Amino acid sequence: MYSSIISNTQFFNSFSTMTCFHIHSAYYLVTFYSFRNSCGGLK
Repeated sequence: MYSSIISNTQFFNSFSTMTCFHIHSAYYLVTFYSFRNSCGGLK
């Protein structure tokens, strides 16, 4: 019983870490593209 609880906790931690990583990646991509578009519009 304890082993299943530990494996579920490790799975949840890795899943939340990957979700947080994807959210930060999307945030930086949106910031990069909006910055590039604003620079392109200034020319």
